[in-house]
This record gives sequence, C-alpha cells and structure tokens, in this order.
Amino acid sequence: MVSSDLPDTPTQPVIETIGGITFEDPYTWLEEDSDRTLAWQAAQNAAALGRIQAWPGYDVLREQVTPYVGDGFIAAPQHYGDNWFGLRFAETGPQLVVTSQPAGSGRVLVDTSATDDAGGPTSLDWFYPSPDGRLVAYGISFNGDEQSVLHIVEVDSGRVLDDRIPFMSAAIVSWMPDSRSFWCNAGLAPDFENADKHLLFHTVGQARQSPPEPLTVREQYCVFPQVSADGRYVAAVTSEMDLRPDFIKSQTDGDWRPFLEGLGSYAFGAFAGDDYIAVTMNGAPHGRLVRIPIATGADPSTWTELVAESDAVMSNVVRAGAYLILTQYRESYAEIRVFDLQGTPISDVDLPGRRAVLQLGLLGHYQPATPNLADLTVHPAEGEFTFVFSSPTRSPATYRYDIEQRELAELSPPRVVRSDLVSEDRHAIAPDGHRVHYTLVHRADLGLGSQHPTLLYGYGGWNISFVPGGLGIFTPFVDAGGIFVMAHLRGGGEYGADFWQDGRLERKQHTFDDLYAVSEALIAAKTTTRARLAVVGASNGGLLTGAAVTQRPDLFGVVVSMVPLYDMLKFERDPYTATCVLEYGNPHDPRDAKWLYAYSPYHNVREADYPATLIYCGTHDMRCWPWQSRKLAARLQAANRGESPVLLRAADDGGHMSVMTVPERVAEWLSFLMSELHVDPVQRSQ
Repeated sequence: MVSSDLPDTPTQPVIETIGGITFEDPYTWLEEDSDRTLAWQAAQNAAALGRIQAWPGYDVLREQVTPYVGDGFIAAPQHYGDNWFGLRFAETGPQLVVTSQPAGSGRVLVDTSATDDAGGPTSLDWFYPSPDGRLVAYGISFNGDEQSVLHIVEVDSGRVLDDRIPFMSAAIVSWMPDSRSFWCNAGLAPDFENADKHLLFHTVGQARQSPPEPLTVREQYCVFPQVSADGRYVAAVTSEMDLRPDFIKSQTDGDWRPFLEGLGSYAFGAFAGDDYIAVTMNGAPHGRLVRIPIATGADPSTWTELVAESDAVMSNVVRAGAYLILTQYRESYAEIRVFDLQGTPISDVDLPGRRAVLQLGLLGHYQPATPNLADLTVHPAEGEFTFVFSSPTRSPATYRYDIEQRELAELSPPRVVRSDLVSEDRHAIAPDGHRVHYTLVHRADLGLGSQHPTLLYGYGGWNISFVPGGLGIFTPFVDAGGIFVMAHLRGGGEYGADFWQDGRLERKQHTFDDLYAVSEALIAAKTTTRARLAVVGASNGGLLTGAAVTQRPDLFGVVVSMVPLYDMLKFERDPYTATCVLEYGNPHDPRDAKWLYAYSPYHNVREADYPATLIYCGTHDMRCWPWQSRKLAARLQAANRGESPVLLRAADDGGHMSVMTVPERVAEWLSFLMSELHVDPVQRSQ
C-alpha cells in the first residue's frame, strides 16, 4: 500500500512529563474523539477495509469461520430445579434456552436478535438461573460495550419482568436459597466514566434499586458476591488476578467483617457449613486445597490442608452437594478430581483426552483466575457436574459426570473431530534460561521442516492460563496448510503463581522475551521463516504484539494486534484501564515509569522496515479505548520505511470481545493475515 491510500496525519508535538520522564508526543490530538479525529479514523477504516475485502478469499473465509464462532457459545448445561439451561448459537446470534433434559433443542428464553434496537447489535453477556429454576437473571448490552443491564425472565411464561439494574459489566448474580432475592455487583455509572463496582441486594419485583453496600475493597472495580448454599453467609470476593473473599457477612446480624483481607494471595472456593473450602496459593505457588474456619480465617494456623501442593497447578474448586470438584492443570492440560468434603479422594475423571476443560467455549483458550460465568471449569449440581471439553483436534462437546456412579456421559458430541490434525508440544529457551512451552497444531501431511506459514498466538498476563482447547476460528488457517502455535508465556497462570509473577510489573519484559524465543526456535527448526511467521494477540495480547512489532520488527512477516494498550505512560487516564496499574505498574511512580517507558510500544517506535501490521480495535471498547490504537497506527505509519502496509481497523459496532466472537470481525483480521502470508482458504467437506 502506498502512502497516498492513507489519510494525512499531521503531527502536533506536545512536550509532556509523566513519572519523571519527559518526552515529545506528536499525536495527542488522536486521544480525543473530536470530529477531526473521527474523520481521520473513518478514512483509516476505509483504507483497511478496502484492502481486506478486496482479497479474493474474504467471502469464503467469512463463511468458514462462522460455525467455529458458534462453537464458542457451546456451554455446559446448568441444572436448576426441574430445568436445564444453556446457550445456542443461531444465525441471528446467541440464544438462552431451557430444556427438561441435559441435552436437547429446548425452548428459547432470550433471543438477542429480538432485542436489537437503535443501540446496535445486542450481546447476551451472562445469565444466572435461580436455585429453583423458575427465574433467570441475565445481562444484555449493545455494540459490544459490555454495559450490561440486568433483566429477569420468568421461565414458565417467558415473561420478562420489570426489574432492571444498569452498569453490570462482568457481573455475578448470587441467588439466595428462596429464589426471590439475590446479591449482585453493579456500578453507579457507565464504565467509560467510573469502573468501580459495588455490592447490591435485590428482591425480585422491588421498584427501586437498592443502595450499594457500605464496603470499600482493595480492587473496587472487581468485587462480586458469593452466597453460601444455606443463605447464612455472603462474601465480598475481590480481585481479577489473586481473588479471595476479603470480607464476609452473616446475613442474620448484618455486619461486614474482614475474612481473608490481609492474606496477600489467591484463595477461592465454596462454603461448607461454617467453613470455607478453597484453593489457595498461600505458601504453595501451585496451589493447595484447604478448609478455612469462617470464625478464624485470618489465622492460617487454624486452616486444615485437605489436598497438598503437587506438580499440577490447581485452578479452582466447586461444591456439588457432598462433594468437591477440583480442576487442575498439568503442563497446561486439564485434570478433574473428585473429593468428599473431608478431602478424601473419590475419583479422578477419565476425560476424553489430554486437553482443555471449560464451562463455556466462548473464551476458547483462556482460563482466567476470576470465576465469572465463562471462567469456572465445571458447573456443579447435587451429586453431578457438567463441563465442556475440547482439544485442537476436537471441537467443544458437553459432558455430565455422575459422581455416585462415577460415570461420564457425553451430552452433545463435538461438531468436528479431526483425525487429520496433529498436536504436539515443544520448548524454547529464553535469554535468561527459562524453558518456554509451546503447542503446535498442523495437518498430519505437512513436513515440519518445510518452512510453512505459521500463526503464533500469545497472551501472557493477568494470571490467565492459556490452555490448548479447540482450534476454533484458527481452523481455516490450518486447513489451508498453515501451522498454529500457542505460546505459554510468563505472566500467565499455566504454571502457578510464580509463573505469573515472573511476567508482570518490572518483569514484564520476560513475557516478550518468551515470545521471541518461541519465534526464533520455529525459524531455527525450519518450521517457518521470518517472512512466513505471523503473530496474533488481543487485549493483553495486543500489548504483547505491540511490543513485538516495535522491539523486533525483524522477526515477523505479519502482526495482528487487537484491542490493545500501547501508550503505557497514559493507560491509566481511562477509568477501567486505570486498574491496570496492578498488573503493569503506575506510570506516575518514577520507579514504575522507567520499566513502562522501556517497553511501551508507542514510545519505542523507530524508523524501520515494519512487517505487515493490522491494528484492530472496537469503538465501543470500555477496556482498551480506541485512542490507543489510533496513536500507534499513526506513529508506525509515519516511521515505516518498508513496503508492507500498516493499517488501522476501528469497528464501529465492536467492543473488546467482538474481535473473537463476531464472524465478520474474525473474518476481517484473519483475511488480512492470510492474504499477507499468501495463504488461500481451501474448501473442506465436513
């Protein structure tokens, strides 16, 4: 692409000092959504879409990715009362369905296509059935902005009640046993203005929203309720990374008191009478299972260890009546173990293979630390649990495990099983000697020494484990002869608390170094070449790929960097990303500013021959605002001395999650990647 295809981008240099660092910023004008900026953004969009949609393979790829996006909405059916609840992906979008059996087509309760309005396309963000299965609380938002509004639907009649609670992004609804009231977390304003959340108590049918609980927590943007099954206790669980119930309240005396507030490490699980049973990283970076007395939780000497730390990394524990279900990962592969409430082993579940277990396929390879709807690995009920299993050679399928009978039943089979694909594990060595694990997926007929087009996918942050689940939206690339590589980078949670700590704050460069080590190993093994290697990342992975294109433009042929943070000295100016100081550091602290400035993609652009680069953002992203993408795109375009394009795509109806969950969005960035690698989609019979 020649420069005339892109809009003119004037510089307006401003001298700024942040955290003791003085620098010149030529593109501060792109930080604001002025008419001038939005016109520039529209011109950038036109240039990007013109190139992407002109590729002959675009329409074919759009058709191919759609069923794989749909696979992401396969959810473990949830059993409440006499009903089973789940998700279904229709041509019009995801639907919430109810059935009388754990498998079956069911009846539609919520259809997102029926709620579209002038606000834009509707997202079904979350749902929580009541214990008796007669009501479902659910959240909808528009244009991908995640500003969920709580609704309640009556299951038998399908009637949507009048109850509404706004500003419930990433919400948890924890029902009381009476199925007529619940605790939830909600904001007092849109996340674009104030990201803080507060706990509320709501009774179904009440006319006015309850005032927030008078409780201040360590991470106010991420606090959610957890109600005990008997309704005697409610906990205020805090944090997106090292969560724990910091405060607890007896619902008979009405007072909040500290519980695990000063623990300083992860501890999350389930109530059991007057105890709290949790996986904790306290004194065990791989995790151990403990029983914590509610009366003396602040004193670890009163805890009872139920399951000791091992070489496996414990993920989470849930309670299914008289049983505990523990999910753990060994070398990034899932294991499920069942214990009684005293920690006595009952059974180890014989999974269909060595891969990923999730409650919902939506996040694909992500296994976050925070137990939201999409994040717990299994869904428990009395004496049973359900889950989604997938692998690079099997699309997501749902399963039910009967604990008493020790029987695993397949509820819905995988849509696709690929005996013609191969998955294998390899390792690279980072500059400091760290051994970096990565997973390859490719067609069995490919010779790995023949330098194939390769897509390297990474994240490495926020204690989120990157696990080898279903290949999903990357399948068309592999079908066309490409090699998919998942890198397990420091900063993630795959190998425990120490692994996370070694890739955050002042050690963040380790995440990037791990990525480069994998890239160089792939090239050295003649799996690929620099020109045929693409790197892809979103969110924290957008920061990762932003660092990659600015630190090592020589190492990649294509970069796709999505919904990112790039200006690491200004990211805290926006309400939600102000909380990112916990993972990255505070740019206003001179100590932190030094390491942030050292890797900040925006501040490290130099004149170079840059690889073909697509920066992709959503204009309604409440997490990573589009000004971040605008500024890096402008600076890279000005500094690019090569012939490869540097494009900006800002989706007007997109948010943070849209890049992975909307077929049109996926087709756009994947088309760019495949066209630049000269990989054409192939037709494959299912």
